[in-house]
Amino acid sequence: MEKDKKYYTALDIGTSKICAIIAEQTENNKLSIIGFAETDSEGVSEGMIQNLIKATSKIKEVVQKASEMANVPIKDVNVGIAGKHIRSFSTHHSIGLQNNENEPIEINSNHVKRLEERSKMAVIPTNHKIIHSMHQKFTIDEDHDSVDPIGEFGKKLEADFHIISANKVDIKIMEESIRRSNVRCKNLILEPLASSLALLDENDKEDGICLVDIGGGTTDISIFHDNIIRHTAVIPLGGDIVTQDIKEGLGLPKHHAEALKIKFGKALYVKRPVKEFVKIKGEGQREDKKILLDNLYKIIEARMEEIFEKVHQEILNSGMSEKLSAGIVITGGGSQLLNLKQQVKYITGLDVRKGFPSSYLTKSDIVNLEFPKYSTSVGLLLWDYINSLNLLSKDENVSFRKPSLPKVNNFGKLVTERIKGFLKDDDLTEFKDENL
Repeated sequence: MEKDKKYYTALDIGTSKICAIIAEQTENNKLSIIGFAETDSEGVSEGMIQNLIKATSKIKEVVQKASEMANVPIKDVNVGIAGKHIRSFSTHHSIGLQNNENEPIEINSNHVKRLEERSKMAVIPTNHKIIHSMHQKFTIDEDHDSVDPIGEFGKKLEADFHIISANKVDIKIMEESIRRSNVRCKNLILEPLASSLALLDENDKEDGICLVDIGGGTTDISIFHDNIIRHTAVIPLGGDIVTQDIKEGLGLPKHHAEALKIKFGKALYVKRPVKEFVKIKGEGQREDKKILLDNLYKIIEARMEEIFEKVHQEILNSGMSEKLSAGIVITGGGSQLLNLKQQVKYITGLDVRKGFPSSYLTKSDIVNLEFPKYSTSVGLLLWDYINSLNLLSKDENVSFRKPSLPKVNNFGKLVTERIKGFLKDDDLTEFKDENL
């Protein structure tokens, strides 16, 4: 390992995959991937480690393989956290700034840090630990709002903060699993925030945008406006529940259900005059099975509709629904379903595009990370790197609030039904009778 080289590492512990990435900084301020390893996840459910032994075995495996490939020992890693145990709330704090003459003084970074430290003393459930605290808006002398108060003058500085906390037990289990893998958790990062680093530029965040990362066990949401993260949420539903629905609904082994989803999956179903089938080859003593694709589409549509109704509710909860000029970016492994963009647009009424990570990465012969499923992984890799470029404050964190707003129960379903008649054939991809 060269002493003057800077290395960055990420460990993405997901429900469907676990991967480790090592990168080094190049002369043109890019990251070059020098080590990568990925394996199917075990012991992880809904974004949380449920079986310490199984998860540790897989983590140890990818850490060792990535380290050997890079010929660089991994000591510290950035790790993502998600799951239904994540909680958040808003809080408000203030400090006096007057000098001995009771005159306004210039606000500096130490004053901001004092406020940030006060926010971290906020009252939270006894079984929780604060993982992020982020200022939203500063107020000087009770009448002047500021995004960045450093350099301004005043007698009193106030700020609204949003606090993110996670269950202590879940944090402890994750840290213990990482420790047993002979590495240290350097930063524990909320996954929606990590994904945003890999996918969103300053214009997106300024104009207003909602990022939806559909993973195996969770769907992570982050909303930005005026370059400030306004809302985050973790929905405990992802691609794995779709696979489970297919497995149960069509009476298939899990691996066949997953293969059907990947190869033929559609988020919108429109009845066709010609019935299309796919034949599943029987295993062991099982007979071959013929699956009507219409049934597959119906199952997938119903579950994705539920997920994005919840996403739409979170958008309303954020109070930002009218300020998302840049629309919605969908990413993650679950975003690859055909016609998903159309479905999301019809449910939310917003423009939708797919997000692909890695503007900071050079082309790699080792692995292509420009797939949506690696958005969080790349974001975790970028955390310290962007800090080092002074593009992100070390203490920049994330939170969300939930004002009381009307529910949107069945909204997506109603809209979906109404728009199906307007879809053109070009909007949907047809599949012929095929074998799987």
